[in-house]
Amino acid sequence: MSTRVTVAHARELGYCVKGVRRWFDGRERSWEAFVEHGVDSDWLRATGDAMAIRLADLAEGGIGAEDDR
Repeated sequence: MSTRVTVAHARELGYCVKGVRRWFDGRERSWEAFVEHGVDSDWLRATGDAMAIRLADLAEGGIGAEDDR
């Protein structure tokens, strides 16, 4: 089951919002949609990007921002 991932999750991990915005360039989901509605964790996982997968993990409750620090 997919979980909604929001910009708040990215901030919790300490991700640079400018960098996340650039990451969305050229992808099938837009930065604007992410900010307004979030994206599905399954979609983030399907990108294969390690940082996107970590974001999905956090949203799904699998990790906390304090893990791996």
